[in-house]
Amino acid sequence: MTGNSMAVQIPVEHIFTLRIEGLADNPYQFDGPFGRRAFERATAGTATGKVLQGRVLELLASDYGRASSDGTLQSYNGSLAIQADDGTVILLQYRGRRSPRYAEGTSRYQILFQAPEGKYGWFNGVQAIGYGLHSDDGAVIEVYALTGEAEQEGDADLASPADRRTVSAELIFSRRSKHTPGATRHIIPAPLGTRYLTLAEGGGTLQGPRIKGEWVSGYSWSPHRILQLANGDVPLWHFDLDVLLRTDDGTPILMSYTGVSSERYEAGTWVVATVFEVPSGRYDWLNEIQGVGFGRWAGDGAEYKIYGLD
Repeated sequence: MTGNSMAVQIPVEHIFTLRIEGLADNPYQFDGPFGRRAFERATAGTATGKVLQGRVLELLASDYGRASSDGTLQSYNGSLAIQADDGTVILLQYRGRRSPRYAEGTSRYQILFQAPEGKYGWFNGVQAIGYGLHSDDGAVIEVYALTGEAEQEGDADLASPADRRTVSAELIFSRRSKHTPGATRHIIPAPLGTRYLTLAEGGGTLQGPRIKGEWVSGYSWSPHRILQLANGDVPLWHFDLDVLLRTDDGTPILMSYTGVSSERYEAGTWVVATVFEVPSGRYDWLNEIQGVGFGRWAGDGAEYKIYGLD
C-alpha cells in the first residue's frame, strides 16, 4: 500500500491456473529510439481449472513488452492461444506490470478473452486479472474473473489461489466524464466487427487520495467493439482505449485500459482494468500499478472508481 491509501477487497472468481514454460529459451531485449523493448515467448504450457483444461499452443504465445532502462519496471503486452481439451481454441490478450510495487518475482495482469460461441463463449463477457509468479524458465499465473460485485472493506483473503474470493487493492481515484445530452454516437457495422464510437465531449474530473485533475476533452474517446443483435440490443461490449488525464499541476498521464460490459455484469455497469504511463516526478508511482475499476452510467456522464492491485 502507498501512503494515504484507502484499502478495499475486490470480489473475484478463480478461473484457471496458467503455467507458461520456455520463456528463457528465446528472450530478446534491445534499446531502440522509443526505449527498451523486452520480448519473450512460451514454448509450452497448460491451463488447469474447474472450467478449463487445456494447453498453450507453441509459437502462439508471445509478449512484446517494454522495460525501464534499469530493468526494475517491465510492461507486458502480449497474446497467447489456449487449446482446451475438447479442441476449442481461446485467445487470451493481456497487459501488465512487473515492478517494485509487487514482491520480487511477481507480476499483475489485465486479460481479455476471445472464444467461439458454445461451451466457452462466456469467456468473452469477462474482464479478468492475473497474478504471476516467475521462475528462471517460466511463470505461473493465477487468472481471476472480476465479478463486478461491489468492493468491500475487510481483511485480505489468505486462502489458496483457487479458493480466493477477493483480492486487495487501494483507491487511486474516482473519475466522472462529461457527455453532451443527445449527442450523435457513430456506429460502424464493419465486416470484421461492429464498432461504437463513444466520447466524452466535456472531458471530466478525477480525484483521489494522492491525485486530482481532469480528463482531457478530445483525448477521451474510443472505438469500442460491440456485439449488436438484429433487434438492436448490444449484450456485449469490449473496451480497449487510451485516454489522457492531466493533474491539477499540469502533469500528463496516459491511462490505457480494457473493459467489458456484458450480461455477466449489472445493466448499465462495466468492469475495467488499466495501466498508466507517467513522466518522472510526483506521480511516477502510477507506472508501477496494475489497476482495476468499475464504471456506471450516471445522468449525462459516466462514473468510475479506479483501484491499484496490491
